[in-house]
Amino acid sequence: MKIIAVGDNVADTYIKQKVFFPGGNCVNVAVDAKKAGADVSAYLGMFGDDDRAQHIKQSLTEENVELINCRKVYAPTAQPRVILTDDGDRTFAPGPKNSVMHLLSLRLTPTDFAEIKKFDVVHVGIDSGIENYLDELHHITKVSFDFSDSRNEGYFKRVLPFVDYAFFSGSEMSDEQVEEFAKKYLTLGPEVIVITRGAKPALLLTSQESFYQEPQTVKIVDTMGAGDSFIAGFLVSYLNQNNLQEAALAASKNAAVTCQLSGGFGHQKSF
Repeated sequence: MKIIAVGDNVADTYIKQKVFFPGGNCVNVAVDAKKAGADVSAYLGMFGDDDRAQHIKQSLTEENVELINCRKVYAPTAQPRVILTDDGDRTFAPGPKNSVMHLLSLRLTPTDFAEIKKFDVVHVGIDSGIENYLDELHHITKVSFDFSDSRNEGYFKRVLPFVDYAFFSGSEMSDEQVEEFAKKYLTLGPEVIVITRGAKPALLLTSQESFYQEPQTVKIVDTMGAGDSFIAGFLVSYLNQNNLQEAALAASKNAAVTCQLSGGFGHQKSF
Protein backbone atom coordinates (compact mmCIF):
# COMPACT_ATOMS: atom_id res chain seq x y z
CA MET A 1 0.00 0.00 0.00
CA LYS A 2 1.27 3.47 -0.92
CA ILE A 3 0.17 6.65 0.85
CA ILE A 4 1.03 10.30 0.30
CA ALA A 5 0.17 13.09 2.75
CA VAL A 6 -0.20 16.58 1.32
CA GLY A 7 -0.24 19.67 3.51
CA ASP A 8 0.96 20.96 6.84
CA ASN A 9 4.23 20.65 8.71
CA VAL A 10 4.95 22.41 12.00
CA ALA A 11 7.44 22.51 14.83
CA ASP A 12 5.44 21.58 17.94
CA THR A 13 7.09 23.82 20.51
CA TYR A 14 6.98 22.74 24.16
CA ILE A 15 7.53 26.02 25.98
CA LYS A 16 8.24 24.69 29.48
CA GLN A 17 10.63 21.97 28.29
CA LYS A 18 12.31 24.30 25.74
CA VAL A 19 12.22 21.66 23.00
CA PHE A 20 10.36 21.19 19.75
CA PHE A 21 9.29 18.15 17.74
CA PRO A 22 8.45 17.69 14.05
CA GLY A 23 4.70 17.62 13.64
CA GLY A 24 1.59 18.60 11.79
CA ASN A 25 -1.25 16.26 10.85
CA CYS A 26 0.11 15.37 7.42
CA VAL A 27 3.70 14.88 8.55
CA ASN A 28 2.56 12.67 11.42
CA VAL A 29 0.29 10.57 9.21
CA ALA A 30 3.10 10.04 6.68
CA VAL A 31 5.53 8.87 9.38
CA ASP A 32 2.97 6.72 11.19
CA ALA A 33 1.81 5.08 7.96
CA LYS A 34 5.35 3.95 7.23
CA LYS A 35 5.68 2.60 10.77
CA ALA A 36 2.35 0.79 10.34
CA GLY A 37 3.64 -1.07 7.31
CA ALA A 38 2.93 1.07 4.25
CA ASP A 39 5.12 -0.03 1.35
CA VAL A 40 5.72 3.60 0.42
CA SER A 41 4.88 6.69 2.45
CA ALA A 42 5.48 10.18 1.10
CA TYR A 43 4.96 13.82 2.01
CA LEU A 44 4.33 16.85 -0.21
CA GLY A 45 4.25 20.32 1.28
CA MET A 46 5.94 23.66 1.82
CA PHE A 47 8.94 24.00 4.13
CA GLY A 48 10.24 27.19 5.68
CA ASP A 49 13.81 28.42 5.37
CA ASP A 50 14.80 28.01 9.02
CA ASP A 51 16.53 25.40 11.18
CA ARG A 52 13.20 23.95 12.26
CA ALA A 53 12.30 23.14 8.66
CA GLN A 54 15.65 21.45 8.15
CA HIS A 55 15.10 19.34 11.24
CA ILE A 56 11.62 18.29 10.07
CA LYS A 57 12.97 17.27 6.65
CA GLN A 58 15.86 15.35 8.19
CA SER A 59 13.47 13.58 10.58
CA LEU A 60 11.19 12.54 7.71
CA THR A 61 14.14 11.15 5.80
CA GLU A 62 15.27 9.20 8.87
CA GLU A 63 11.73 7.77 9.14
CA ASN A 64 11.92 6.58 5.50
CA VAL A 65 9.27 9.01 4.28
CA GLU A 66 9.83 10.18 0.71
CA LEU A 67 9.72 13.93 0.05
CA ILE A 68 7.81 14.57 -3.19
CA ASN A 69 7.84 17.96 -4.96
CA CYS A 70 8.31 19.87 -1.69
CA ARG A 71 8.70 23.64 -1.92
CA LYS A 72 11.00 25.94 0.00
CA VAL A 73 9.37 29.15 1.21
CA TYR A 74 11.26 32.10 2.65
CA ALA A 75 9.31 32.29 5.88
CA PRO A 76 9.51 30.68 9.34
CA THR A 77 8.08 27.26 10.10
CA ALA A 78 4.80 27.33 12.02
CA GLN A 79 5.48 26.90 15.74
CA PRO A 80 2.33 26.10 17.73
CA ARG A 81 3.07 26.35 21.44
CA VAL A 82 2.32 23.23 23.45
CA ILE A 83 1.54 22.94 27.13
CA LEU A 84 1.78 19.38 28.47
CA THR A 85 -0.34 18.43 31.49
CA ASP A 86 0.81 16.10 34.26
CA ASP A 87 -1.24 13.23 32.80
CA GLY A 88 0.32 13.56 29.33
CA ASP A 89 -2.46 15.49 27.60
CA ARG A 90 -1.59 18.60 25.62
CA THR A 91 -3.16 21.95 24.91
CA PHE A 92 -2.19 24.38 22.18
CA ALA A 93 -1.57 28.10 22.11
CA PRO A 94 -1.00 30.12 18.93
CA GLY A 95 2.54 30.59 17.69
CA PRO A 96 3.99 33.42 15.57
CA LYS A 97 1.64 34.72 12.87
CA ASN A 98 4.27 35.20 10.13
CA SER A 99 4.83 31.48 9.44
CA VAL A 100 4.56 29.56 6.18
CA MET A 101 1.12 28.26 7.16
CA HIS A 102 -0.19 31.75 7.88
CA LEU A 103 1.23 33.45 4.81
CA LEU A 104 0.77 31.01 1.94
CA SER A 105 -1.45 28.27 0.55
CA LEU A 106 -0.11 25.24 -1.30
CA ARG A 107 -0.87 25.32 -5.03
CA LEU A 108 -0.88 21.94 -6.73
CA THR A 109 0.53 21.64 -10.25
CA PRO A 110 0.01 19.07 -13.02
CA THR A 111 3.33 17.53 -11.94
CA ASP A 112 1.97 17.16 -8.40
CA PHE A 113 -1.17 15.44 -9.64
CA ALA A 114 0.90 13.07 -11.78
CA GLU A 115 2.88 12.05 -8.68
CA ILE A 116 -0.16 11.76 -6.40
CA LYS A 117 -1.87 9.50 -8.95
CA LYS A 118 0.80 6.86 -8.26
CA PHE A 119 -0.47 6.40 -4.69
CA ASP A 120 -3.36 4.32 -3.33
CA VAL A 121 -4.56 7.13 -1.08
CA VAL A 122 -3.80 10.80 -0.53
CA HIS A 123 -4.24 12.11 3.01
CA VAL A 124 -5.05 15.77 3.57
CA GLY A 125 -6.64 17.72 6.38
CA ILE A 126 -8.29 20.88 7.51
CA ASP A 127 -4.88 22.59 7.75
CA SER A 128 -3.71 21.50 4.29
CA GLY A 129 -5.52 24.38 2.58
CA ILE A 130 -6.19 22.50 -0.65
CA GLU A 131 -9.97 22.13 -0.58
CA ASN A 132 -10.22 23.56 -4.11
CA TYR A 133 -8.25 20.58 -5.45
CA LEU A 134 -10.28 17.82 -3.79
CA ASP A 135 -12.53 17.20 -6.81
CA GLU A 136 -9.51 16.50 -9.02
CA LEU A 137 -7.74 14.47 -6.33
CA HIS A 138 -10.84 12.35 -5.85
CA HIS A 139 -10.82 11.49 -9.55
CA ILE A 140 -7.28 10.09 -9.47
CA THR A 141 -7.06 8.26 -6.11
CA LYS A 142 -8.75 7.63 -2.76
CA VAL A 143 -8.93 10.68 -0.47
CA SER A 144 -8.50 10.63 3.31
CA PHE A 145 -9.41 13.84 5.18
CA ASP A 146 -8.93 14.85 8.81
CA PHE A 147 -11.60 17.34 9.89
CA SER A 148 -10.21 17.47 13.44
CA ASP A 149 -12.82 19.01 15.77
CA SER A 150 -14.56 21.16 13.15
CA ARG A 151 -18.35 21.38 13.41
CA ASN A 152 -18.88 23.56 10.33
CA GLU A 153 -21.80 21.97 8.47
CA GLY A 154 -21.32 24.17 5.41
CA TYR A 155 -17.70 23.08 5.20
CA PHE A 156 -18.68 19.43 5.52
CA LYS A 157 -21.19 19.74 2.68
CA ARG A 158 -18.53 21.33 0.48
CA VAL A 159 -15.76 18.83 1.22
CA LEU A 160 -17.28 15.44 2.07
CA PRO A 161 -18.51 14.54 -1.45
CA PHE A 162 -14.83 14.28 -2.47
CA VAL A 163 -13.66 12.27 0.56
CA ASP A 164 -13.49 8.47 0.89
CA TYR A 165 -12.23 8.22 4.48
CA ALA A 166 -13.40 11.00 6.79
CA PHE A 167 -11.91 11.44 10.27
CA PHE A 168 -13.30 13.60 13.06
CA SER A 169 -12.38 14.31 16.69
CA GLY A 170 -15.30 14.19 19.11
CA SER A 171 -14.17 13.68 22.68
CA GLU A 172 -17.14 15.71 23.94
CA MET A 173 -19.72 13.51 22.15
CA SER A 174 -21.84 10.76 23.70
CA ASP A 175 -22.44 7.46 21.90
CA GLU A 176 -25.82 8.73 20.75
CA GLN A 177 -24.30 11.96 19.44
CA VAL A 178 -21.48 10.30 17.50
CA GLU A 179 -23.87 7.85 15.88
CA GLU A 180 -26.23 10.63 14.82
CA PHE A 181 -23.33 12.73 13.54
CA ALA A 182 -21.71 9.88 11.60
CA LYS A 183 -24.95 8.68 10.01
CA LYS A 184 -25.85 12.21 8.94
CA TYR A 185 -22.56 12.91 7.17
CA LEU A 186 -22.07 9.45 5.71
CA THR A 187 -24.89 10.36 3.34
CA LEU A 188 -22.69 13.04 1.73
CA GLY A 189 -20.41 10.45 0.14
CA PRO A 190 -17.62 9.00 2.30
CA GLU A 191 -17.05 5.24 2.33
CA VAL A 192 -16.03 5.34 6.00
CA ILE A 193 -16.52 7.87 8.79
CA VAL A 194 -14.31 7.61 11.87
CA ILE A 195 -14.82 9.63 15.04
CA THR A 196 -12.09 9.35 17.66
CA ARG A 197 -12.88 10.41 21.23
CA GLY A 198 -9.67 10.35 23.21
CA ALA A 199 -10.06 7.93 26.12
CA LYS A 200 -13.57 6.93 24.99
CA PRO A 201 -14.25 4.33 22.24
CA ALA A 202 -13.89 5.50 18.65
CA LEU A 203 -16.82 4.98 16.28
CA LEU A 204 -16.25 3.64 12.76
CA LEU A 205 -19.19 3.62 10.35
CA THR A 206 -19.81 2.47 6.78
CA SER A 207 -23.08 1.94 4.92
CA GLN A 208 -22.87 -1.76 5.88
CA GLU A 209 -21.57 -1.81 9.43
CA SER A 210 -20.56 0.15 12.49
CA PHE A 211 -18.03 -0.63 15.17
CA TYR A 212 -16.80 0.85 18.44
CA GLN A 213 -13.09 0.48 19.13
CA GLU A 214 -11.89 0.71 22.72
CA PRO A 215 -8.56 2.51 23.29
CA GLN A 216 -5.60 0.42 24.40
CA THR A 217 -4.52 0.57 28.05
CA VAL A 218 -1.02 2.06 28.20
CA LYS A 219 0.97 4.47 30.33
CA ILE A 220 0.55 7.81 28.58
CA VAL A 221 3.61 9.99 28.12
CA ASP A 222 2.21 12.47 25.58
CA THR A 223 -1.01 12.34 23.53
CA MET A 224 0.46 14.52 20.77
CA GLY A 225 -0.19 12.91 17.38
CA ALA A 226 -2.31 10.05 18.73
CA GLY A 227 -5.20 10.88 16.42
CA ASP A 228 -2.87 11.07 13.44
CA SER A 229 -1.47 7.65 14.34
CA PHE A 230 -5.02 6.29 14.52
CA ILE A 231 -5.65 7.60 11.00
CA ALA A 232 -2.44 6.10 9.63
CA GLY A 233 -2.98 2.73 11.26
CA PHE A 234 -6.53 2.59 9.96
CA LEU A 235 -5.61 3.50 6.39
CA VAL A 236 -2.79 0.98 6.08
CA SER A 237 -4.86 -1.88 7.48
CA TYR A 238 -8.13 -1.04 5.75
CA LEU A 239 -6.57 -0.55 2.32
CA ASN A 240 -4.65 -3.80 2.66
CA GLN A 241 -7.45 -6.00 4.07
CA ASN A 242 -10.77 -4.13 3.69
CA ASN A 243 -11.86 -5.26 7.16
CA LEU A 244 -13.33 -2.54 9.38
CA GLN A 245 -12.80 -4.26 12.74
CA GLU A 246 -9.22 -5.28 11.98
CA ALA A 247 -8.47 -1.75 10.78
CA ALA A 248 -10.01 -0.28 13.94
CA LEU A 249 -7.83 -2.47 16.15
CA ALA A 250 -4.70 -1.66 14.13
CA ALA A 251 -5.51 2.04 14.40
CA SER A 252 -5.99 1.82 18.17
CA LYS A 253 -2.70 -0.02 18.64
CA ASN A 254 -0.90 2.52 16.45
CA ALA A 255 -2.27 5.40 18.54
CA ALA A 256 -1.25 3.65 21.77
CA VAL A 257 2.37 3.41 20.61
CA THR A 258 2.42 7.14 19.90
CA CYS A 259 0.98 7.95 23.34
CA GLN A 260 4.10 6.37 24.84
CA LEU A 261 6.41 8.77 22.98
CA SER A 262 7.20 12.43 23.46
CA GLY A 263 6.01 14.54 20.54
CA GLY A 264 4.20 13.19 17.49
CA PHE A 265 6.96 10.70 16.66
CA GLY A 266 10.00 11.77 18.65
CA HIS A 267 13.02 13.58 17.14
CA GLN A 268 13.22 16.10 19.95
CA LYS A 269 15.41 19.17 19.51
CA SER A 270 16.22 21.95 21.98
CA PHE A 271 15.84 25.64 21.23
